[in-house]
Amino acid sequence: MRPIYIFGEDETSYRFHEDHPFNPLRLELTTSLLIAAGKLSKSECVSPPLASVEALALVHDFDYIEAVQAAAAGELSTLKANKFGLGTEDTPIFPTIHEGAARLVGGTIHALDLVASGKAERAFHVGGGLHHGMRRKASGFCVYNDAAVAIAHVRKQYGSRVLYVDTDAHHGDGVQWLFYDDDDVMTLSIHETGRYLFPGTGMVTERGNGKGYGYSWNVPVDAFTQDDSFLTCYETVLREACEWFKPDIILTQNGADAHVFDPLT
Repeated sequence: MRPIYIFGEDETSYRFHEDHPFNPLRLELTTSLLIAAGKLSKSECVSPPLASVEALALVHDFDYIEAVQAAAAGELSTLKANKFGLGTEDTPIFPTIHEGAARLVGGTIHALDLVASGKAERAFHVGGGLHHGMRRKASGFCVYNDAAVAIAHVRKQYGSRVLYVDTDAHHGDGVQWLFYDDDDVMTLSIHETGRYLFPGTGMVTERGNGKGYGYSWNVPVDAFTQDDSFLTCYETVLREACEWFKPDIILTQNGADAHVFDPLT
């Protein structure tokens, strides 16, 4: 069964400004490359739905969501924006900030829905991966945390045990903290050590809290780690996590910034 490919042109509305490094042009380039290479047809692209406020509220506080909506309308004070991590150099405000972010969340919810319901074995949402978003704060280019919302959705709808695997160069802090007390969600992050890189977290001592203790795994690696070492870490820890946790669904965040030529790492 071919994986479901989730991408719609309206996802490019999540655009901070032309000079911002988080540019949705990468989504269009990736999709067009796959089509040109004969690996994907345009008709196979599934446009993501817009996530509802109720869905966003599975992990985000209502007053934070309202602040993002107000920011989109140009009605948020600087003081309140700063309180919620909005209007910063990393996460500036733009007119489609709420709709664009909610669209990305909708795509990842749809991907997990397809798998959890048995309609697909695999689904790929090219626009997903905003893993720094917190319960009531934007961070690191991320307004809403699509992975966390989608995990909370399938937990509620299907009772699925979810293994979240993050190989972005930056630690998947938002997803980890949102499920830090949960023993039905396991977070596993392989990232460049926080001694050098934002967000400065992801130490091996971050293991979870309460009933979630032991369900948070971190593998911080040094800058300039070579391919063989990285792959050994990945294959070893992923196999052990699956054998121990026995997930129903695996959600991966595959940050391209782990690549040696990425300008941010």
